[in-house]
Amino acid sequence: MAERKSLAEDAYVIGVDYGTDSVRSIIVNAKDGSEIASSVFYYPRWKEGKYCNASVNQFRQHPLDYVE
Repeated sequence: MAERKSLAEDAYVIGVDYGTDSVRSIIVNAKDGSEIASSVFYYPRWKEGKYCNASVNQFRQHPLDYVE
């Protein structure tokens, strides 16, 4: 009979943070807390300088940045 692994041996936690200019994500091993991977994706319109005007403290997001 095949040996069964406990769920904790293969458990991971995924964290996602939607910020003003980007979305950041991380995958962590739930057993020992080690980081498996992380990434940052900058919203296209933010990188182009659209929908923000720092001189008047105006920062907005475009809904398509979340789904494209």
